[in-house]
Amino acid sequence: MKGIFTLLLSVLLFHQLVNGQAGTCPANIDFEAGSLQNWTCYIGTTSVQNNQNVITVSPSSPITGRHTLYAKGAATVVDPYGLFPVNPPDGSSYAVRLGNNINGSEAERITYEFTVPTNANDATFTYRYAVVFQDPGHNPDEQPRFIARILDVATNSYLPCASNEYIATASLPGFQVSTVDASVKFKPWSSVFINLGMYGGKRLRVEFTTADCTKGAHWGYAYVDVGDCNITALAHYECNPNIASFYGPGGFQDYKWYDDNFSTLLGTGDTLVLNPAPKINNVNVVVIPYNGFGCSDTLQASIYPILPLANAGPDTVVCPGHPVTLGSPAAPGFTYAWSPTIFLSDSLSAQTVSTPPRPASYVVTVTSVESGCIDKDTMNITVFQPIAITVSPDQTICEGQMVNLQAQGSAVQYYWSPGAGLSRSNIPNPVAAPKKTTTYQVVGFDGHQCFTDTGLIKVLVNPNPKVDVGPDVTKATGSTYTFSPVTQNGPIIAWQWTPADDLSCTDCNTPVATIKKNRTYLAKVTNEFGCVGTDSMNIKPFCESAQVFIPNAFTPDGDGLNDVLMVRGKGIALVRSFRIFSRWGELVFEKTNFQPNDPAFGWDGKIRGVTGPAEVYVYIADVVCDNDLVNTYKGNVTLLR
Repeated sequence: MKGIFTLLLSVLLFHQLVNGQAGTCPANIDFEAGSLQNWTCYIGTTSVQNNQNVITVSPSSPITGRHTLYAKGAATVVDPYGLFPVNPPDGSSYAVRLGNNINGSEAERITYEFTVPTNANDATFTYRYAVVFQDPGHNPDEQPRFIARILDVATNSYLPCASNEYIATASLPGFQVSTVDASVKFKPWSSVFINLGMYGGKRLRVEFTTADCTKGAHWGYAYVDVGDCNITALAHYECNPNIASFYGPGGFQDYKWYDDNFSTLLGTGDTLVLNPAPKINNVNVVVIPYNGFGCSDTLQASIYPILPLANAGPDTVVCPGHPVTLGSPAAPGFTYAWSPTIFLSDSLSAQTVSTPPRPASYVVTVTSVESGCIDKDTMNITVFQPIAITVSPDQTICEGQMVNLQAQGSAVQYYWSPGAGLSRSNIPNPVAAPKKTTTYQVVGFDGHQCFTDTGLIKVLVNPNPKVDVGPDVTKATGSTYTFSPVTQNGPIIAWQWTPADDLSCTDCNTPVATIKKNRTYLAKVTNEFGCVGTDSMNIKPFCESAQVFIPNAFTPDGDGLNDVLMVRGKGIALVRSFRIFSRWGELVFEKTNFQPNDPAFGWDGKIRGVTGPAEVYVYIADVVCDNDLVNTYKGNVTLLR
C-alpha cells in the first residue's frame, strides 16, 4: 500500500520560545484550548485625526461578533463573501475572526505577550490571516484595515518585518473581488513568518487589529490563527513509489527550492515534486513575501526514505475461544500499532494474540522511526458462531407405513440415530419405516468441529387391525350367506366390503350375500388409530336340480288351483326355453327367454285353443342359473281333467 509521512521543515513555529524547551508553545497562543484564554481583548472606534487614521480601543471581555472563535467542524464553514474556509488549511482546530460585517466605525484588537528564551537563535513566529473588506474608495486613512504587529515591550517599538498593515484597496497584492458582492475585496488564508532569533530574552507582544471605515458606512474584518508549534511547511514522501512532494506555506509572492548545499535550484512555486525523491538529504525553500508584508526566510526539510513492510498474517478461521497469533517478528527501527485493540494481548507489539468471540478485522500500522513512512496490512478473523437446527414435529404411523423426517438449519452435516428403519442416516431428510415406536435423534454439525445442535423426533407406530372373514365357501345360486368375521387390535370403527354386488350392506360387520355369481369379497376394517386391515373370501355358486321345480301333473279346469304348468325355482337367472310335447312327439307349447315363477309363461293345457286330452306329456326346460351355468331339465307331466 502507499505510505505517507509528513516532514517538518527546519524552522519550527516558536522553536525554543518558552522555558528553553524546543517545540513548546506559549499556552493557548494558537487558540487550541478552544477559548481566548491568555489573550487580551479590546474594542473601540476608528477615526481620522490630522489626516492620520487613529484607532482607539480599551480592554474588554471577548464579545461574540467582534472577537469570534470558530471551531473546525466536520462540515466546512466558508466566509459569505470570499467563500474560503473560515478555518485555515493547516489542520488547526480553531481560528478567531476580528470584526464583522456591521458598519459603525468599530475597531477590535487582541494581544498576547510572551518572552523569547535567551539564546533562542532559531526562534520563529508564524501566523495566518485572511481579510475581507468593503472598498468604498475613500482616502487611505479612511478605509477599513487589518493590522498585525509584534511589539518589543521594553522599548515600546514595533519589530521591523513583523508589522504589517492591510488597507482596503484593489491594488493590494493577493486580494480578489468577491463574486457575491463586487464592493467587497478579500484575501484568502496566507502565512507570515517572522524570525525572532535576535530577540532572545525579550518580552514581546503580538497585536492583531481590525477597523471599519472611519465614516461609519463600511466595514472590514479578518480571520487570524497562530500556527501550531509543529508545522510551518509540509513535505510528503510517498513511500511507494518514492515520490516526494513539498508544499511551501501559502501567502508568499515567490518560492525557490534548492538542494542541500544550495548549489542547484530544484524549482519554484509553492509546490515542488521530486521523482524519484532524493536519498537521505535536505531540501531548502526560500520564501519571499509580497513587498512590505513580511521578511524572507529559509526552511529546510530532511528526507529519510526508510520503507516499512507490514505483515498482519494470513486471514484465518477459528472456533470461539481459540487464540490467534497476528503479525510477524519485529524489525529494528519500526514501531507497531494494531487497531482495534479489543481482544488483543498487546496492541503495540509486532506480534500479538487475539481471542475474539466474534468475527474481527485487525489492521497493523508499521511506522519507520526515522522516515515516518508507514505501511498497513489487515488480517481478517472469521469466528464460527453457534448453529441451530429445527426438526419436523413428532409423527404417528401405522405398522408398515413410512414417514419423511426433516431437519433444517445452519448445519452442513447431519447424523440420525438409531439407524434402524431409516433410508439413510447421514442426510437431513431420511425416510423412516420403524417396526415399533422409535425416537430418532439428529445431530447437526457445523463442518468445522466447533458447534453441534440436536433435535428429536418421535415416531409412534400404531398396530394394524386384523380381520378374518373365514374360509372360501361354495353355495348354491339363489341361496344366501351371512358373514361372521373375527377381528383383533380394535376397536374397529369402520367397515368396508367390496364389491357391493349382492350384499345387504357394505359398511356393517355382518353383511348377507345373495349367491348369484362367483365372487371374491374383500373386507377392509379401520381401527381407532386409523390403521387398516383386510381379508377376503371367495364364494363359488353352483346350480342343483332341486333349484328348479316343474309339477308332474296339473288340472287346467279353471278353478284357480294348479291350472297352469310353469317353471318354478330360485337361483335362476333365465329360462332360455320351455317346451311341451305330446306322446307322439308333437310340440304343443313353447316359450323362450323369460323369468321363472311367471304364470304368463306357463302352459294352460290348451292345444290350438282347445284343452288337450287327459294324457301324459313330455317337457324340456333349458335353465340359466345365476352363476351363468345352463342346465336342461326333462320330465313327464299328466294333464288331468
